[in-house]
Amino acid sequence: MLIHNIFFCFSLALALPQNAGVDNKACKNPRIRKEWRKLTDQERTNYLDAVECLYKAPAKGADLFPAAQTRHDDYSALHINRTTAPDGLTNSTNRGLVGPGIHFNGVFLPWHRYLIWNFENTLRDECGYNGTQPYWDWSKDTPEYNSSFEKSPVFFDDAFGGNGPDPVVPSPPRAPIEGGCITTSRFAQVQNSVGPGYNLTEPHPHCIQRNFQVDLANGALQWELNVWPLLRMTNFTNFTLSFDTDAGGVGTINGFGVHGGGHGGTGGEQANVWSSINDPIFFMHHAQLDRIWWVWQTYKPENLHKFGGPIYPNGTGQMTLDYPVEMSEVVAPAVPIRKVMDTLNRDGQGILCYEYEDNGETLPN
Repeated sequence: MLIHNIFFCFSLALALPQNAGVDNKACKNPRIRKEWRKLTDQERTNYLDAVECLYKAPAKGADLFPAAQTRHDDYSALHINRTTAPDGLTNSTNRGLVGPGIHFNGVFLPWHRYLIWNFENTLRDECGYNGTQPYWDWSKDTPEYNSSFEKSPVFFDDAFGGNGPDPVVPSPPRAPIEGGCITTSRFAQVQNSVGPGYNLTEPHPHCIQRNFQVDLANGALQWELNVWPLLRMTNFTNFTLSFDTDAGGVGTINGFGVHGGGHGGTGGEQANVWSSINDPIFFMHHAQLDRIWWVWQTYKPENLHKFGGPIYPNGTGQMTLDYPVEMSEVVAPAVPIRKVMDTLNRDGQGILCYEYEDNGETLPN
């Protein structure tokens, strides 16, 4: 079943606002996010120009995070800080993180949805961008579509650049997946100052590093193999936690799900849980993950407001829709999760106004 066929039917079912008394605040003209390949040459250039603008604009949050030197560093510092400090990577029960954080728990998808929304707004408000945040449908770059990860157009010289100078690494991946500095595209000259890893205090200028793990990505990022099982799930907790596990049961490497598959497949700093955001591919990848959540919410209307999941990565605590999605004071104010559940803000109580353009994938029956 094609996505666009079922979306039309369910959009009619969801058209009426849940609270007619506040529908004047509902989203009327949603932004449409498109897959990278669906953008025109000019649209791609406009997006790249805006992202490059953030890498050059001065930081607004150096008082908060002294390592930050650019506006893009503000976002990187935010992600590092909210991921929380490492515990020495010795405690397997919390995946090396202390505190609630934003990974391997209930807030993972809402937090990154709100992050991307704010990043898109910053591109528009501060860099003159009039488009939307594109997404990278990496499933089109797998053997499922007679392609391979390293051939993706997002890695072209006129896009985000390719691999670091280290050779492509066969699976299973080595650790750490550090790689080398990218040498092509406008981003080859970027010097990030926060990171790598949990570094927020002193500037540490370093390049964008990548080290492709092709076998890992080709297995983990297939649509029918690993996204279909996600879309079939009816429980949000299982759904969100399965972004980081072998949801399909076959084809993935070492239990990587679609989240880890995109990060680990790209390698380099993109594989670092704290500072992966230093690579501009980060927002393309996470827009795709947000789209999968959006598809899940749209595929079955009863999924729209489903939520749950642990507070801590070790599985303890229980989140609710009132749990705060926290950014930083130089990015955006905190909001409760309920305000970012519906990208079309049908009840008028949320803050979002966007949807995704169909990219021709099929849905499970």
